[in-house]
Amino acid sequence: MKQEIAKLVELDRQRTLLTHIGAVLGWDQETYLPEKGIEERSEQLSLIEGLAHEKAVDPQIGELLASAEAAAETAEDLSPEEAAYIKLTRREFDKETKLPSEFVMEYAKQASLSQAAWSQAKSANDFSLFAPHLETMIRMNKERAAYLDSGRKPYDVLLDLYEYGSTEASIAAVFSVMKKDLVALLDKIAGQPPVDDAFLHAPVSAEIQAKMSRYLMDAVGYDQKRGRLDTTAHPFTTTLGRDDVRITTRYVENYFPSSIFSTIHESGHALYEMNIDPHPDFRGTRLAEAVSMAVHESQSRMLENFVGRSRAFWEKHYPAIQAMAGEPLADVDVDRFVKAINKVERSLIRTEADEVTYGLHVIVRFELESAIMSGSLAVKDIPQAWNAKIKELLGLDVPNDRLGCLQDVHWSMGAFGYFPSYALGNLYAAQFWEVMQEQIPNLEQKISRGELGDMQQWLKVNVHSKGSLYLPGELLQKVTGKPLDPSCFARYLNKKFS
Repeated sequence: MKQEIAKLVELDRQRTLLTHIGAVLGWDQETYLPEKGIEERSEQLSLIEGLAHEKAVDPQIGELLASAEAAAETAEDLSPEEAAYIKLTRREFDKETKLPSEFVMEYAKQASLSQAAWSQAKSANDFSLFAPHLETMIRMNKERAAYLDSGRKPYDVLLDLYEYGSTEASIAAVFSVMKKDLVALLDKIAGQPPVDDAFLHAPVSAEIQAKMSRYLMDAVGYDQKRGRLDTTAHPFTTTLGRDDVRITTRYVENYFPSSIFSTIHESGHALYEMNIDPHPDFRGTRLAEAVSMAVHESQSRMLENFVGRSRAFWEKHYPAIQAMAGEPLADVDVDRFVKAINKVERSLIRTEADEVTYGLHVIVRFELESAIMSGSLAVKDIPQAWNAKIKELLGLDVPNDRLGCLQDVHWSMGAFGYFPSYALGNLYAAQFWEVMQEQIPNLEQKISRGELGDMQQWLKVNVHSKGSLYLPGELLQKVTGKPLDPSCFARYLNKKFS
């Protein structure tokens, strides 16, 4: 059996190399690709995705898996990593073999063209430029769901791709509790004196914001020798190799916190990727990949909010940022700054939303995706439906589609089912945070001195390094001793904003 596993690892690593090559092409498209290069880039990505798919469905894998599974039934020396790898490889092989190569290649091509169209539509504030591509991505996602499991609701199949075992009903149940908690807290905060954050909207150049971002990358432990920072329309993190994990941000001249918190958020994703290492023998395989998008988002949301928006963090780092910003922060002390960056206010943009209203933004998208995938919401009606949901849950009027349904990149790349991961990530983060505070003495004081080493080591040992060794629920249970508990997040928010 050991020989079978070794051969599976060899084949898996070839697939991983191809996905990393594809990631290079995708990263370049979102950062430096000339506008007219998109047609051939879509063909390049289609070819690479097709080759990676060929590696993933190689008949040898099926034969090797069958042999390894049979031997595993009686093996006494099977390590936890080997057992997990066999199960994971089986699950992914069965999934990949259900997708025709032609479909995989066409999907990659259309997703590339769709992302370019979305970027153009957002810039021009013209939904009609994106609508035909969105139609295509919705159709192809329904086709993908049918290939994977025609007996289930399409949205359930797609949600399961991002958070294994999740369904529309299970997420709706969690969100109903979260929504109730958030609305109750919002009502309490509404009665408090308003927070002055006008100074955060003073002009700060992109050059200075870039300097702030690089300072904060160092502050949170991002190894800039293993990655780089660039700008894009919608910030993201991408893994181009074990020692090449890149992040992007965007600079908003009249609201510099947008870039610094995007940078911290993406650094959280990158640190997770950089630290995945369940076992040296499985580097470069599926086992050395993130277990789910909710766990991934728990790491970015934790670093951005639980750490990055805490007073303790800014006790150490505010003087440096204050000096870089110059006049806008000259007369602003750290307490006033911390209150401003934590201002709770209903707003239009998800990525700039405070911790309390953020979950409502995710619920908007979840409910819209549900309607889209069920067929009850047509593409032409999405802008109107979006605006109605924002009015219902956040009480705001949406002035244009750039600030509305065109603000997120996810649908352009076909990532239907991804959005719930953001809110679930908050819940995972709160549960991890409670346990970490118990197990690391004086954590807050250490953060206030700029000493994040103990925290990063705890996360590396307990979460990051595990990769896909455990399923998401198993990892949460192992680390915290209980299943997903939304009350942890409610406690965190009520304590912070009390």
